Amino acid sequence: MKVFVQGIGAVTPLGPSALETWNQLCQGQRAPRKVMASRLGNRDYYWCPVPGKYVSEAARHPRLRRSGAVSLLGVAAGFDALADAGLKPSPGMQERVAIVFAICSGGVIYTRRLYHEIVTQGAQAASPVFFPETVYNAAASHLAALLGIDSQCYTLVGDSSVGLSALHFAAELLTVQPELDRCLVVGAEEADWLLADAFASWRMATTKDFFEVYGTSGGTVFAEGAAAVLIGRTGSILLSGSSVGQSFFSRRDSAAVAVDLFGKFVNRTPPDLVVSSANGTFVDEVERMAFTRLLPAAPVYAPKPAVGEALGASALFQVAVAALCLRHRQIPGTLDAGPKLQTVNRQTRSHSGTDAMVTCVGFSQQINAAALKVCQRVAD
Repeated sequence: MKVFVQGIGAVTPLGPSALETWNQLCQGQRAPRKVMASRLGNRDYYWCPVPGKYVSEAARHPRLRRSGAVSLLGVAAGFDALADAGLKPSPGMQERVAIVFAICSGGVIYTRRLYHEIVTQGAQAASPVFFPETVYNAAASHLAALLGIDSQCYTLVGDSSVGLSALHFAAELLTVQPELDRCLVVGAEEADWLLADAFASWRMATTKDFFEVYGTSGGTVFAEGAAAVLIGRTGSILLSGSSVGQSFFSRRDSAAVAVDLFGKFVNRTPPDLVVSSANGTFVDEVERMAFTRLLPAAPVYAPKPAVGEALGASALFQVAVAALCLRHRQIPGTLDAGPKLQTVNRQTRSHSGTDAMVTCVGFSQQINAAALKVCQRVAD
């Protein structure tokens, strides 16, 4: 059975929708950086926040009035993807839709606030208002309730590659459950000082307000945001490849695992565009080695220097960008691209290719990829 991308959604520091974010990327814009508040130590970290006005419409829903940022972002991105597919997001939808949510850190802001009260004032002071938003599936449950979906709603927890695993899982659901019309795959993430400081202890977060990709490795800048991909059985952009992912158990082994996994996609259909997960960490070198060996000529676009590293939302945002590249026949220019990978696309330009590959090397030793192809409507 063939699975197609039918709708694309996003809310990012650069825009309240996928299309507006795309336009900003093509213009070479960079999301504003701010110093993270509520620090507990003497280290400052920058982040890329989503302006509150971008989720103001989602926040008007009574169910979401006390929700954390991750839930608001997920709902906004999911609604954007449905609207892009020509569907009206509402409890009265006639479509049989399953939700698959991808997340990494979850509601870190409410989690911090909950435990801060417990530590400073005792367990009796912990607010019950905060607790529901600390569980991983909070965001998925809000979106399902707003769409009137009371059957299939899943949350996958992982690293920055989890969005691709969720996309593969959703495609499998459509394959084995013919009663489903579509699957809505959403990735969302919020950021907090604790998150950045934890990654800094692993030398993966920078204290600067920018990072270079495929150049000097100094850590990444975190961001909040969400992305959504609606898949179904008809359309013009085929999900031509997906995977559950593959683990590596040391950085020494990571390049070999990347070559093995990416190679399976390249051997099937060589892509003429790669949307990569480069983020200023060891990830860049893993991808560089794999691309140099497998794809010496395909242009590579890395969106994270523009929008930041949004962990659970990142891989699905890459899928959204790849679909937009194919839809608009254009590739944005990679910001802050270093000299180590010659095939990095450095300026926005037209692109006539029909096959794109999304790659992701995750912080928690997971590597994954997905492939998209432009085609006419194809019957099963």
